[in-house]
Amino acid sequence: MIIDQQTLRKAALNYLSRRDYSRAALATKLKQKGATASDIAAVLNWCHEQNYLNEERFLLMIVRNRCQQGYGYRYILQECRQHQLTEQQLAAVIAAEAIDWWQLAKQAYQKKYADKAIADYQDKVKRMAYLQRRGFSSEQIRAVFDQND
Repeated sequence: MIIDQQTLRKAALNYLSRRDYSRAALATKLKQKGATASDIAAVLNWCHEQNYLNEERFLLMIVRNRCQQGYGYRYILQECRQHQLTEQQLAAVIAAEAIDWWQLAKQAYQKKYADKAIADYQDKVKRMAYLQRRGFSSEQIRAVFDQND
């Protein structure tokens, strides 16, 4: 089935009207509609020219959402790589937002474990693994446990 440019533009606007997408994610969505690579590139360029598709705005949304959910830098970086965004783009957004990763790690820990005492070594390892899965560095994790000891 061949899809014309106008139909692809409508589909792209339909997706972008609900939320921001990365260029790669929107391309995947349009490819599922059966569009050719050249048509997808033309529609993505048009969306970018009209400022409907803005990767900085998308990245800002991702950073704010994930920080609010208690995720660390490494988790967000991995998600950016899935969307084919560079570490430099992420660094620029994070610098503008002035995020305190140390405080974020502490908040994530407090939200999960509150004031429950660490039962034994296994429990401590489990808690450290939790923070590591959330994307926090080993220094940030150590700082959380140093404050709680």
